Amino acid sequence: MLIRIRIILQHLSNGQRVTAGHMARLLDVSQRTVARDFDYMINGLDLPIKYEFTQRSYVLDGPLPSIFDVTGSKDGASGGLAPAVPRHRAAAAAARPKRNVRSRGAK
Repeated sequence: MLIRIRIILQHLSNGQRVTAGHMARLLDVSQRTVARDFDYMINGLDLPIKYEFTQRSYVLDGPLPSIFDVTGSKDGASGGLAPAVPRHRAAAAAARPKRNVRSRGAK
C-alpha cells in the first residue's frame, strides 16, 4: 500500500489530475483498491487532496506535509518516503541458514 500511495502522491505533486481508473491500470490493482487508498490519504492521513466532480479526478489542494515530500531534496537524497525493500526478500535472507565453509584440505 505504501508504494501505491507514494506513486499516487508523485503524480499529484507533479500537478497531474489523477483518476482511480488510470491509477488502477498503472498500479495493476482494482479501481476499488485505489479508491480505498485515496480514502485513507484524505481521511486517515488528512492530506490536502480533493475530488473534483466536474473533472472526475483527484487533485492536490495545498502543499503536502514535509514527511510526505516525494520530490526529493537538493542534495540528491530521496525525500519523505524511502524506497521499500520487498519483505519476502528480506525474510528469505534472514531465514537462510549460514553455511560452514571449509577449505578443500581440511576434514
